[in-house]
Amino acid sequence: MTTLLTFRDGIKEFYSRYDFILTPVFKFILSIIIFNSLNSRFGYWNILDNKMLIFLLSVVCAFLPIQVLAGISGVLIALQSFKVSLDVGLLAVAVIIIFYCSYMRFVPKTGIIALIVPICHTLHLTYALPILLGFLVGPAAIIPTAFGFILYYYEDCLSELVKVFASATEGDEDVQGFNYVINALIDNKEMLLVIAVSALVIVITFLLYRLPVEHSWIISFIAGGFLNVVLFLAGNVMVLVDVDIISVISGSIIGIVLAFFIRFCKGIVDYQRTEILQFEDDEYYYYVKAIPKLSVSGTNKNVKHINSKTAN
Repeated sequence: MTTLLTFRDGIKEFYSRYDFILTPVFKFILSIIIFNSLNSRFGYWNILDNKMLIFLLSVVCAFLPIQVLAGISGVLIALQSFKVSLDVGLLAVAVIIIFYCSYMRFVPKTGIIALIVPICHTLHLTYALPILLGFLVGPAAIIPTAFGFILYYYEDCLSELVKVFASATEGDEDVQGFNYVINALIDNKEMLLVIAVSALVIVITFLLYRLPVEHSWIISFIAGGFLNVVLFLAGNVMVLVDVDIISVISGSIIGIVLAFFIRFCKGIVDYQRTEILQFEDDEYYYYVKAIPKLSVSGTNKNVKHINSKTAN
């Protein structure tokens, strides 16, 4: 344990020392991943898949607030949608505006979750995500998570819509596009199930994580993973959605393991050194329970070199 704590503290110290370099690098890498993911998922406008364009946009996002990345991604999604159909493009713009007005204006820094969700879905980490978001973000992650799943299934609708347009007459395109996407999303039981289960798991994990009891974080991770499996099993039976139970179980286990790892990196507490403090002012008595985090104190070693000289 001491070795792990020393290694963790060394990484945290290194990052805090060079964060002015590492933060833009990480944001640049995240931008590259998101832009390439959008182009691979949509890809209806070849000019937006230009490598130099993606590189330049990523460089810009690396030095600007994270919400700029979300804004540029929204523009790219809208442009790709307009390439498919005018009314579908207007629908995409309307959804983006709703997302901005209902969430991004108030919690701008976590709106990027909506773009990370489709990537996790592609990497088969869908069932691990609610456990992580439950303790990292809390209920505030429900809205961007829901929009992230809508974005993922929206692209599937577009790919099917393109096939419909290929066999439809030119006069039918403007009428079919909007209705086709809306109806496909509303009738998508799998999407609705994933959104509902993810919201419940996020809330339950957050509430258990915030309980004032010892090892509440362990309880919340395990309970979140268990609830994840149970709800998807129930949805598989009640809603008649074909859910891969093996993927649900494996994804929940991955989510628990990642949650433990991230919690360790953030810091775990030493319950054996718990202190109860009491103090007062003119109006209140205060009782505070203080639990220190496990850490390793750095040691400063001074090495003194003594060179012996022979007397002449």
